[in-house]
Amino acid sequence: MLIGMDAVGFPARVTYAVCALPVGVAAGFYVSMWLLPKVVGAWEPNSSPDGYTLFTTSIAIGIAVACAAALLALTLPWKRHRQRHGRTGRIALSCLFVVVASAIFAAQVHDVLIDFAFAAWLAYFIAFTYVRYGVRDQQRRRRPSEVDLS
Repeated sequence: MLIGMDAVGFPARVTYAVCALPVGVAAGFYVSMWLLPKVVGAWEPNSSPDGYTLFTTSIAIGIAVACAAALLALTLPWKRHRQRHGRTGRIALSCLFVVVASAIFAAQVHDVLIDFAFAAWLAYFIAFTYVRYGVRDQQRRRRPSEVDLS
């Protein structure tokens, strides 16, 4: 039985995340292999990166796209309510993750603008997914009028 896209329970979202990983890697890799030579050629006309550099960069971009797709699938907001409980902890954990990931990315000696763009993208994406909706499902409280008296 296939899980429809309207299923939002935790097992369904884990299934979406697992399915999103290979799709994200493939999409990020092939789009990067197609676009990187054009972008590098337009950005620095006199430089010609070798094939290995383009390949490793495309793999890194594919992994980043796959991680983003898996996080998005794991925190699907299609029919879920925003979680208010535990938000401070999620913000603190997200800030720590963004700082560590940005420091690792900056250690690879990129342009400062690229480092800043990566940190901003990562912070926005995590705030939109993990901080806003969380991963675990929140138990919905029933109102006294909804209690079954049978």
